[in-house]
Amino acid sequence: MKNESVAILDIRSGEVSFLLGSKGVNGTFVFGGSHSESYEGYFIDGFLDEESFRRAVVAAITSVRQNYEGVIGEIFVGVPSPFVTVRTKGHTLSFRSKRKLSSQDIQALYESGLDELMAEGRCIRRSAMYFTLGDNRKYFNAEALYGVPTNMLKGALCYYFVSDGFYDTVTKVLGDLGFDDVKLIPSTLAQSVYLLPEQKREGYAFLLDIGFLTTSVSVIYGNGIVHEESFNCGVGTILVSLMEALDIDYPLATEILASANISGGSVPRDMLWSTEQGDRQFSVQEINDIIKCGLDVMCEQVDGFFTERYKDKSAALAVNPISVTGEGISGIRGAAEHVSRRLNRLTEIVYPDLPYYDKPAFSSRIALLNTAISDGKKRGLWQRIFNAFGGRKK
Repeated sequence: MKNESVAILDIRSGEVSFLLGSKGVNGTFVFGGSHSESYEGYFIDGFLDEESFRRAVVAAITSVRQNYEGVIGEIFVGVPSPFVTVRTKGHTLSFRSKRKLSSQDIQALYESGLDELMAEGRCIRRSAMYFTLGDNRKYFNAEALYGVPTNMLKGALCYYFVSDGFYDTVTKVLGDLGFDDVKLIPSTLAQSVYLLPEQKREGYAFLLDIGFLTTSVSVIYGNGIVHEESFNCGVGTILVSLMEALDIDYPLATEILASANISGGSVPRDMLWSTEQGDRQFSVQEINDIIKCGLDVMCEQVDGFFTERYKDKSAALAVNPISVTGEGISGIRGAAEHVSRRLNRLTEIVYPDLPYYDKPAFSSRIALLNTAISDGKKRGLWQRIFNAFGGRKK
């Protein structure tokens, strides 16, 4: 590909984005083209309208291709959380005698762990929370193990499986567009590694990705996702609530939401929001209550996730802040503060540290670009198998 750019398709629950990018200096990126298209989206059960999705992908890719002189044969696709199943496994490899570890040994650990997992489906990626060599010391970077003599290798491993429906839909439309090499990346895994510092991930870290129609919460440890769950709620569902409660159309609901601010306390009952023309007015208190109610629905599901998964550890883990990102958090002023109060946990908004792209709405596409470029640097045998098209099907 020209100038060693990589192609990224970022699939969100309200729009798809196609971009070309390469590594710049000092952690930046050089972009060769980018275009986004809205579509009907998806809930946790799948796409609402596959034809709408297909049209959006074709339009986004065609727009960028028209102004690009190179040939694009390889594409990296972000798989949203609702279409990913995460399976974890502690696994050990024992050797007859001490040997210096290599990348092939790490690969063998992953492969035998997957064999023992006996999981059906298409595995698109593997990662590790950490490795140990029997002395209980945790290694978060596999490369730190290379050359170390040992007779035992242990790993807390994570395997990521894509749903057949998503795989079939995406590969069909991309195949029709001439892409003969499609690589799938779990979107929240890419965001976790890119947005959260290594030190923060050397313990339990939490990522809340608020999208347009869906929201996902992920528990990260090291370079792996421990647990993850998605819910049917987001900025789009709040817009629907505004439309129904105030009897307004979508454009007006969007205008109201963009100007709302729920960060403060109560507002005077007689305070009104008015259109520019002054022909319609609505109670600010009612608007804020509708927005807060929508966020409360999301918070109840997030709280239920933590209660179910970490009931015995809830008090200890509550001190760790929740990192919040996604277009939903930047689309509602004061949302992060409300979520923090509702969950009784600290929150922090995370986003790419880049000019222009320093907004939560760009987190997933920039994280995917970072992961794709990082993958391209690893050309050893184990990495080529790791990235093989289609993964492993049992």
